[in-house]
Parts: sequence; C-alpha cells; structure tokens
Amino acid sequence: MPTLPAMSYRRNGFTLVEVMLVMLLIGLLATMVVMNFSGESREDRLEKEAERFQQIFQFVAETAMLKQQEWGLYILPDRYGFLYYNNDDGKWAAAEEPAGVAQHRLPENITLQLELEGLPGEETNLLSKLEWQLDEDEQTEQDSKIPALPQVFILSSGEISPFQLLLTENSDLTPLYSAVSTDFAIPLTRSAVSTERP
Repeated sequence: MPTLPAMSYRRNGFTLVEVMLVMLLIGLLATMVVMNFSGESREDRLEKEAERFQQIFQFVAETAMLKQQEWGLYILPDRYGFLYYNNDDGKWAAAEEPAGVAQHRLPENITLQLELEGLPGEETNLLSKLEWQLDEDEQTEQDSKIPALPQVFILSSGEISPFQLLLTENSDLTPLYSAVSTDFAIPLTRSAVSTERP
C-alpha cells in the first residue's frame, strides 16, 4: 500500500499568523468606529467656540484697562481678531501676542454674524460718535483680511461698544445658534446652544 508523500498532506484550520492578522483588522476597525462616535457633537463644538470667544474678549477688555490702551474687535464671516491703537504710529495694529488674541479662524461649518444696530442703548453710545481717520491708502486696501478699523471698540475706561455676535453651526439641515453680547461693559453674556435664533 503506497503512502502519501509528506508534502501532499493538507492541514485543516488557520495558522497563528492568519488568526493574528484577523484580530489586528478587527481591532483597527473597532478603534475607527469608537473614534468616530466619540468625537465632539455639533453642540459641543459651537459651545466651545462661543466660550473661547467670551474668555478671550474678557482678557482683552481687562488688558485694555490695565495698560490704559484702546483695543478693538473685528469680525469676518469665518474668523475674528483684535486690534490695538498704537499711540506712536497713530494707527490701529493687529494684535499678535499673546497667541490667544491673534486672528482665530473658526472650524468648518461655524460662521459669525455681528449685530451692532438695534441694540439697547444705541442712542446713548458715545463710541458711535467718535471719528477715526483713515489714510487714503488704508481705505483702498479691500483685499486685506485684517480691517483698518475695529467694528467693536474696547476702551481703556472699560466701556465697550454694544454688540451681539451670533455663532451659527450649519453642518446639518437644522442650524444651531449661540450668541455672545454686551451692553457696555464686561462680563459678556452668552446664550445656550439652541435651534432657536436669539
């Protein structure tokens, strides 16, 4: 009776290497699923951005009073930043230090809208009556991402021009809103994240 050669013998089952590769793939897939589901929610992202703005603005307002220096806020649809009045040059300059006051770009799907008119105390606001002069070359710089003048003034006296900043998260069909506002001084008031526009 002839015997089968050793090479033709076929084992049933998986090798240790095959089992380990399958376990590795399952582990990687499970990690990706957990990371996708444990990310920040839309509400958390919007709340975090509103809180960051509130804290940075508070810091700038306190700095303006301590240094007796005039500051300002500018808002663009996807970013915001601060300016300070340089007495030596007689011009507004972009704040770069500390790093927190430098221009901040918002995450994707979060936009800003600044409201200055129709707020309480608008008629008695002395800041709106100030005349800031611009040089002609500054007025023609339309492509700059940093405006020549702030939209909100933060004065060394502690007075702040009234404003409401609306943050909108619109990555879904139902937008989420949060607003940060002030009437003349710090602290700012912040609304809870909601589907209702404040």
